[in-house]
Amino acid sequence: MLRTWPLMALFCMPLAQAAEVTELPDDFYAAQPTVQLFKAYAEFKMANYEIAQQMWLSIDGSARAEARFNLGILYDDGLGVEADLHRALAYYREAALAGSRSASYRLGLLYLRDPRMATDIDEARYWLSRAALDGDADAAKLLQGMTDNSTTGDGMQKAEALLLDGESRQAVELLTQLAQQGDPAAINRLAWIYESGVHVEKDLNRAAELFLQAAELGDASSQYALGVMLMTGAGMSKDGDKAKRWLKQAAGQGHVSAKRALREMQ
Repeated sequence: MLRTWPLMALFCMPLAQAAEVTELPDDFYAAQPTVQLFKAYAEFKMANYEIAQQMWLSIDGSARAEARFNLGILYDDGLGVEADLHRALAYYREAALAGSRSASYRLGLLYLRDPRMATDIDEARYWLSRAALDGDADAAKLLQGMTDNSTTGDGMQKAEALLLDGESRQAVELLTQLAQQGDPAAINRLAWIYESGVHVEKDLNRAAELFLQAAELGDASSQYALGVMLMTGAGMSKDGDKAKRWLKQAAGQGHVSAKRALREMQ
């Protein structure tokens, strides 16, 4: 059952926003929040982290929660900014409380396994419960494992645990094995790793290949990511028609960001 008692973490607010880097184009400010989120995501995929950061800081309305989650990723992984776990946690919490399922799941993982933090099972269970109640299957599996006092979990859980423990080589090896077995979730995770360059040397072309592989296996997240890459030319040649086809496939599976992107592109 989801805990309802107050946590000190619920009241931790993000630190002051970073100073502006450069003036954003007028069409960004004029766009709907969901389109702004798409534009920022595209800049992130092209490794324009400072521009993506400024865009996410400027986003309000319905897309604010996911924008805050993405700001947390920047500070968590040190992408375009100095790594700052305290600030990352603040953004994750703000995003989770504003309705970001991804942020709730990330907080649950951090409190459960991240070596940079003291393990806090109560906090981990709280945030994972929020994510699970919002439909996150991975969070539900982790909660079940905690209930069963399990320490093993499936392959993807092991890989995520290795990444959180700083065992990047072993995690990538395990994900590669799972990917070779045709696991679309593992292929997607590898694609994100190669795109970010956090655990391996950054390789957008390899990321694009993996996103395509997972997209063809039906992974909605990869279909959306591939659509963005085709739209922006990050990791592959621009192709607006192919981009829309992949976005439509992702949207057909209920991918919210893909639906919004298509709606605003019309």
